[in-house]
Amino acid sequence: MIVDAHAHLDLHEITPEDYVRAMDAAGVDKMVLLASLNGVIPTTPDWQIEIMRRLLAFPLQPLGRRIYESMIRGGRLRAGGVTIEIRREPDNDAVHRVASRYPDRFLAFATINPKLPNAMEVFERAVEEQGMLGVKCHAWWHQFDPAVDLLPIARRCEEKGLPVLIHLGGAVRTGNFRGLLERCPRLKLILAHAAIPFFHTAWQTVKEHKSCFVDISGSYLNAALVRNAVRALGADKVIFGSDGPVSLRCDRGHSYSRILRWTLDLPVSDREREKIFHQNLEKLLP
Repeated sequence: MIVDAHAHLDLHEITPEDYVRAMDAAGVDKMVLLASLNGVIPTTPDWQIEIMRRLLAFPLQPLGRRIYESMIRGGRLRAGGVTIEIRREPDNDAVHRVASRYPDRFLAFATINPKLPNAMEVFERAVEEQGMLGVKCHAWWHQFDPAVDLLPIARRCEEKGLPVLIHLGGAVRTGNFRGLLERCPRLKLILAHAAIPFFHTAWQTVKEHKSCFVDISGSYLNAALVRNAVRALGADKVIFGSDGPVSLRCDRGHSYSRILRWTLDLPVSDREREKIFHQNLEKLLP
């Protein structure tokens, strides 16, 4: 069984039916669906992404994190001469509608900006009324401190046994997942994209903390980074994901072939691969 633990409902690029076709072609059984946070993201050449990967590796990581954090200005992502609007209020209702239409294929997580004054109302509606199974937050794009701004929602997730998937920022404030774990030690926390932009420097904390994991989704990563993450953390701490639709783009539209290959080629046992593909996530779901 394969569950994609990280994909976005970007209706300007891909329909739910397109996703189902791509999943069927690849043997992906289910997908965690998240509200879109952005306008159209153009395809970034891998050589540009590779520069950032190298800047985020030891010993250049402090410089890389500063550059990474500086890409967010005035509620927009500015990189490579491109400006992308960031949505302050994600459309969780659209995700709920799709998950309700395809209950056997899509699992809905609520995407929440904790800096909005109605953030807790958004949480309660998504979880209590719509039955969403977890929360996604973007500390980098929405520029918040996980240990401060996210704390009320994190405590509710801790109480209800819901996982929180978070994309960290590169500053001390926006990357403060350790402070969040100190305040919510039972929180089920998943750090997106192998804990970008911290990568290796975050992995020891992830390994030591019982309820902290990473997903291995997205174009931020490559096969080598995925291997390094699994080698450092062990298969028990790693969760498969795609960060679709952008990372699934190909000449034929959208395909899992490249993203799946990273996990299929890992030098691990079939039992460990099953943990990465679905078992680790399933243990976190309510």
